[in-house]
Amino acid sequence: MKNINIIKTLILLIAVSLFISCDEGGDPVPGGTNVEAIAGDWWVVALEPDGVTPAYGGDYVQFSTYNTAANDNTFWLDDNNLWLQIKSKATVNLSSLTFESEPNTQELYTDETVTVTNGVFTKGTYTTESNTVVDEISFDAEFSWDPGTVYKFKGHKRTGFLEDENPQYE
Repeated sequence: MKNINIIKTLILLIAVSLFISCDEGGDPVPGGTNVEAIAGDWWVVALEPDGVTPAYGGDYVQFSTYNTAANDNTFWLDDNNLWLQIKSKATVNLSSLTFESEPNTQELYTDETVTVTNGVFTKGTYTTESNTVVDEISFDAEFSWDPGTVYKFKGHKRTGFLEDENPQYE
């Protein structure tokens, strides 16, 4: 009988100490990344050099922008291997919200290179189908698999609302 009471007491003490030991105290601040202001998912369309005609007859695809492991002002520009296959690093100037890559930056989906220029993020300049005001993105890209052709990319931030999913380029 005494052994059962001792075991119950030990189990209770262990359980209480587990809950108490996990509390960091106060409200911890996890912080963010250097590029959190421009990070997210985007609906982006690739256009021919004329800036109007969809490249290869394509439409909007989902892009992502997110920090690199260095957590400096570089970020990944990634079409998630959905279409023109661009996943490369670019550098953002956070005060002007402009970005570009180094010339002939390694592109990770195709083992080719890409040069990104004239990149701009604009805050609160696009209204989606759901009447949500979001940011826009635009940039030019020249791929080593099509030298001399500078494709124009433009798009807007993804809201996640059903009526904003899979927009069509007009």
